[in-house]
Amino acid sequence: MRHLDPKVASERKERVLRWVVHNYIRNKRPIASANIAEESGLDLSSATIRSILSELEDDGYLTQPHTSAGRVPTDRGYRTFVDFLENVQRMASSEKERLEAQYNNRLAELDNLLAQTSRLLSSASHKTGLVLSPKVERQTLKRLELIPLGPRQLLAIVVTQTGQVRHWPIQVAVPIPPHRLAALNRLINEHAQGHTIKEVRETLGQRLESVERDLRELQSLARMLLGEVDSSGAPDPLYLEGATTLVDGLDEPAELEDLQRVMRVMEERAALARVLEDDLREAVAAPKGALAPVRVRIGGENRLPELSSLSLVTTTYKMKDRVVGVLGILGPKRMEYEKMMALVQTMGGILSRSLEVWEPEDDER
Repeated sequence: MRHLDPKVASERKERVLRWVVHNYIRNKRPIASANIAEESGLDLSSATIRSILSELEDDGYLTQPHTSAGRVPTDRGYRTFVDFLENVQRMASSEKERLEAQYNNRLAELDNLLAQTSRLLSSASHKTGLVLSPKVERQTLKRLELIPLGPRQLLAIVVTQTGQVRHWPIQVAVPIPPHRLAALNRLINEHAQGHTIKEVRETLGQRLESVERDLRELQSLARMLLGEVDSSGAPDPLYLEGATTLVDGLDEPAELEDLQRVMRVMEERAALARVLEDDLREAVAAPKGALAPVRVRIGGENRLPELSSLSLVTTTYKMKDRVVGVLGILGPKRMEYEKMMALVQTMGGILSRSLEVWEPEDDER
């Protein structure tokens, strides 16, 4: 009896699996052995295809929703397909030029730039576009102002060197007279420009022992208020566009249940932001100069159970060689991974290049 070379058998299984995943993504229909025999061009007999499909199902790459139905990919099947895409296809030149052209229209502030990025990701992918903005505590300051809202409440306004503006209220134990608050603002901004909030606090702390009593009390109060600003922290915006695209094509009751879970996450963005922040922390800890990889989480690989029916494709973006945020696409597992990975990679590069030359207007001139 003639035995098939194990290497040839393995290659056959891989080709069949890739064809099944690709065509299920494209058509959203379980794949039957007859479809493969008639349409794949793999030059395999119907009996061989049925045998391979059975093996792929036993190995956990495919599953059969109904006894008489064809096969659909499992998370493991999708993962194998994505891992095969080692060389991410380059985007068509016309598509890349279109995205670059839209970016040439300069936007007034960084928030608009990031919101525009999430919209572009969504419109180009027909999926949900996500952008996590840089965290304020990691950025250097341009100015910080404390404005009275009431006897014991102040509004902290932080303007970063990247042009971001964040504001949020803080409570104080005792009322601060207007002249004292004006002196506090002058003192803080003498040390603020080009430094983080933490660095400004440390600088003021180091000078406390060497100054006169009145100024020492002022510096101590400034450090306390900066501590309130630092610990309160304005919520880091997660720019999200195109959440309604997750509804497209859903008609089975089980899929609608998945959608309800996903929409709860969309409404409570903090959980989704934490997932992206994990990517950000890993990228910040990576060796300097390392290329930003495209990361794909398929179904159950997502940390949030609510995303178990979806895939998340992400990468990081930089500002002057420093990783500052994350962007990505969220969509069904049957997405076109080649296109989504290339799109995310391209948009990450465009955003990073935009931030390299970002020069927010100086409103103090």
